Amino acid sequence: MNNLKSHTILEEADDMLDMAKEELCRPEEDVVHYNVCKHAYKAIEKYMTGYLLQNGVHIQQSNHIKDLLNQCRALDSKFNQLNYDPVISAEDPEKLMMNMHTAKTFIFLAEKTRDHVGQK
Repeated sequence: MNNLKSHTILEEADDMLDMAKEELCRPEEDVVHYNVCKHAYKAIEKYMTGYLLQNGVHIQQSNHIKDLLNQCRALDSKFNQLNYDPVISAEDPEKLMMNMHTAKTFIFLAEKTRDHVGQK
């Protein structure tokens, strides 16, 4: 059951990352940075959730990325290699400035998270 559920969640994460990247294909002045960040954030959240489920960790519905990240780091130190502070700051949108740099940072973190959890 967990394998099917984790597989589904990881596929959803891939879809969210694709949506974030598609938004960046627009002319720069038309890119909605918020949409890129929102989709990449959800992708990271889903990659971490799928990874934890694959490893038999019970996930609470109310987990924030910070909690998911701590659980992932407890399983594998490779999650310590990236600075997830920009994504964690997204939990308090007033601390986050939405611009092209932030959007690209979120995409980068989503792609690296995908790599960490073994998605292609």
